[in-house]
Amino acid sequence: MVCALLSSCGSDEKKVEGNVGNIKGDWLIEEAMGKSTSGGEKEAFISFGEDGKFNGNTTVNSFFGEYSVVVEGDSLKLSNIGMTRMMGPTMEIEDAIVKALGSYSTVNVSDSTAVMLDEKGEEVLKLRKK
Repeated sequence: MVCALLSSCGSDEKKVEGNVGNIKGDWLIEEAMGKSTSGGEKEAFISFGEDGKFNGNTTVNSFFGEYSVVVEGDSLKLSNIGMTRMMGPTMEIEDAIVKALGSYSTVNVSDSTAVMLDEKGEEVLKLRKK
């Protein structure tokens, strides 16, 4: 069910503000849906590779997929998303990250931070460049 949620919700292009090219690289996921990710079983992160693929960890499970950045339209599209499905002690953090990845509408990118906002403009995911 987690995979289906990510695949169906994360496949549309999303608006990106700021320096779109800076999305590439490794990001720590600091907060998801207002919940801190510190204290998770593993470090929560997302990495956007030069090859158009991304991967990460939700503190319990790993996720992966493809992404594209459309500079002219300032959009970020996540697609072909998959995820492992193990249980662990920090599932509430994982659930928040999965929900955030499926509900973001806008991404604000700077040199060292990225914030994903929902359609109401509320923060759903806070990232810090590694």
